[in-house]
Amino acid sequence: MNAYKNIGKMLKSDANASIISEELVNLHSKVLDYLGNYKQTPLISKVPNKEYFSFDSGTKKSRAVNKALFTANMQPIESVIQSISSKNFTNITAEEITSALYSMAVGFCSVIDLTKTGDQKTPGTFFEYFVCNWVSKMLGINPRKQVDVLNLDMSTSLPTDYIFDLGTNQPKIHLPVKTSTRERVIQVWAHQRVLDGVYGTGRFLGILVSLSETKVDQNSLEVVEICLPEQWQIYQMFIAQMKRIYYLDLPSKYRDLRNVFPPIPVYSFGEFFLEYQNKTLLSRD
Repeated sequence: MNAYKNIGKMLKSDANASIISEELVNLHSKVLDYLGNYKQTPLISKVPNKEYFSFDSGTKKSRAVNKALFTANMQPIESVIQSISSKNFTNITAEEITSALYSMAVGFCSVIDLTKTGDQKTPGTFFEYFVCNWVSKMLGINPRKQVDVLNLDMSTSLPTDYIFDLGTNQPKIHLPVKTSTRERVIQVWAHQRVLDGVYGTGRFLGILVSLSETKVDQNSLEVVEICLPEQWQIYQMFIAQMKRIYYLDLPSKYRDLRNVFPPIPVYSFGEFFLEYQNKTLLSRD
């Protein structure tokens, strides 16, 4: 499963290249072939209205997989990728986009879970590449991972998450990508605060994309979602404002933050494509 390294190399030269999307689809086909050799063990879901399972090798189990979101059928995957590549979403829903991309992301991560022990870096790096490619295809531009920070005494560069420059008189997008936000999520808001301080509030739009917040107890086989909505409210109120937060497996506790103060717009990742296409994502709202 080193194909993702080749995807990473191609991403550095042209993040929205069609060959990368093709490689992701080819990789997913191999992932499904591999996972087809393992049984699916139901987990005891402590998450209301969600069912989960793990791919089970007998000695190892994968992370929790959302039963309703995951599909082992390549046809809906290929349909969604075609829609993204052509930017034509007439006959496809946000839910279908989310399901297809979730299946691709969690499938690769599950293979790593089954083949390696304690490897969090490979799934995280793959997920960064994965999200970067689809966002780049929609925006039609390549990102960078640092910005200039100027003050009276020095000129330096700040390492950042992905930065997309939409052009003159347009905002820039600050895109952190995480498989889970349980650790160090405050960095997302802190980076946004630095960008706001250097360039002015509203110049950079913070958009976080995350995979899920599930955690499995390997002994009891219980799966829970670990969410910290109150902390997020504090960050949004006192540190910086995130424009959007998107999930592939959206926790209800974070979805509900849309309806409290300060409101945090948290949606399924499929909504990103429709929001950008409909020109609502970059609005002043």
